[in-house]
Amino acid sequence: MKLACSERLAQGGSFGERIAYLQRFGFEGIEARVPVAEATPQRLDEITHTLAGSPLKVSLLICPGEGFTIPVDTAERRAVKWAHAKRALEIGARLGGVVDILPEYQAQTPLPLSDRSKSLPPAERDLLLGFLQDVADYAERLSVTVGLEAINRYETHYFHRLEEVMTIIDQVGSSHLKIIADFFHMQIEERDIATSIENAAGYIGYVQLGDSNRELPGQGHTDFRPGFAALKRIGYDGYLALECRVPRDPEREFSECIHFVRHCWQSA
Repeated sequence: MKLACSERLAQGGSFGERIAYLQRFGFEGIEARVPVAEATPQRLDEITHTLAGSPLKVSLLICPGEGFTIPVDTAERRAVKWAHAKRALEIGARLGGVVDILPEYQAQTPLPLSDRSKSLPPAERDLLLGFLQDVADYAERLSVTVGLEAINRYETHYFHRLEEVMTIIDQVGSSHLKIIADFFHMQIEERDIATSIENAAGYIGYVQLGDSNRELPGQGHTDFRPGFAALKRIGYDGYLALECRVPRDPEREFSECIHFVRHCWQSA
């Protein structure tokens, strides 16, 4: 089991300080956040220099910005998203890790209170598939892995369950597209997390951990053991990454969480 942690949960003013902080707790990976607007040569040099002297690796690359959050619902927005994704993939080729590409990440209006989003209109589905085909082709050219995350119905109107991401990946037909399986989103959308994980064998490229309340594992009511057992059965050997709220008492809560996750993994 390899543990990673979101950069947002780490303390420190510089990237080097945050790396050193996570290293203290035994993390092996970091979900690096590099906004495209801030990805200057100097900034990337700082990150690569810091990583060269650390055992931590970039497990996931997130490049926030408008092109990361807006939907692919018009030709104009697709162009904005493609320019953003193209730069994110180039940064990923330099820093390593799975590159997180989201067709949309924002609160839904109106908020779906009981039903999930309806099927996409054909024109919007064509825009989505065209965008992801461009992403996959460029990722293959750069030898980069792209992560597509199944996100709950309140934060996207695209794909919510692992099987829906599998369908998209099959339609695009690229081995450079993988699923990001996030336990927080799965406990909202999946009928059976373990079964969904087993059905997605060969597609899952990254796993994120957040409890039912989006806090650290062990601070909600999610039972991680069935999902962990399914990950073992499919031979998953990638990162388990903390992607949740910032702890109130990091020194204590990180140690408790890491102990909890390792216990769940060992007993799964």
